[in-house]
Amino acid sequence: MMSRTMKAKIVCAVLVCVAVLLAGLFWYFRIYTKTPEYALRSIGEAFERHDETLFLRYVRLDAVLDAGYDDFMRGTIDAEFGHSHEAAAALEDFSKMLKPAFIKMLADAVHTRVTTGEWPDVASANEAGNTENILSRIGVRDLTFREIANLTRNDEEQTAEVDVVAHQEEADSDFTFKILLVPSDEGDWQVASIQNLHEYAVVLQQARRTRMEAYLEESNAIIARHDQTVGAAQLRLYSVLGVGALGSQATRDMARQIMEQDILADWQERKKELEAVSVPRSMQSLHQLRLKICDQHIAYAQGYAAWMTDKNAATIRAAENNLRQAEVLEGEASLLVQRAKRSVRDKME
Repeated sequence: MMSRTMKAKIVCAVLVCVAVLLAGLFWYFRIYTKTPEYALRSIGEAFERHDETLFLRYVRLDAVLDAGYDDFMRGTIDAEFGHSHEAAAALEDFSKMLKPAFIKMLADAVHTRVTTGEWPDVASANEAGNTENILSRIGVRDLTFREIANLTRNDEEQTAEVDVVAHQEEADSDFTFKILLVPSDEGDWQVASIQNLHEYAVVLQQARRTRMEAYLEESNAIIARHDQTVGAAQLRLYSVLGVGALGSQATRDMARQIMEQDILADWQERKKELEAVSVPRSMQSLHQLRLKICDQHIAYAQGYAAWMTDKNAATIRAAENNLRQAEVLEGEASLLVQRAKRSVRDKME
């Protein structure tokens, strides 16, 4: 039989285990769950489980969006119009008018991100209004989470700060967001604000400006080089047509050869080179316009070359219509280029 001493030791051991277990449970439920570390962990779990209720327990979304909008817009205005106080003041007033709608659409987008794991797709965002434009504007689609680091707690002020590092694809660099947490009345720590969205907006705008300048420089060089080649080919074509007669098959064959081997081939090569250029979002409209211009000139060259063979009036009319469309598009593209250059110049002054 077990001695009294042994029984006492077992009872003591059991009581110690129970005490340790209770202490652990007390620490977890009354202490650890009321820490910034637990709040950050819970936010991560909310994204993984698509649990919006859990997410909103630890994120003061309305406060984050309200202060975040103001900071981001001020940063954007400073980056684009910092030298012009009048323009900055006018845009700041305009941004205040847009704020309620902006925050509403962004809150809806956050809801979609938390509950589905994805930002609203482009089609549904466009149907809803300007959500896609907003998401693109703030660069959120191009952010990839890296790590959480440097959590510090200020017990005197009852605040905590943590670094959230993310890669910004447009800027092609990592950016460290400074997150502020504060305790709720229930003791849960909550994300209350992102403290450096002004800095983020400036970095983002500078990166976009750099990419826009790089795109214009590269694409304009391609266009200038091919314009020179096509111009020389057109001079040869005019020379052939000036010396010979269109009624002569020899003249038409020479004209067709120049059109196919020089002009058409050059426009096809131009389009190929433009398609290989890296295009920032702000230049997508211009770039697509330039590709359409290539298509119209290619269609014109093909039609003109065909007319040299079939001598059909309908063929040359269709070709000339393509050329007129190309000229209209070139005028639109020229305006977009001037606007982009003016934007870059204004930001540098």
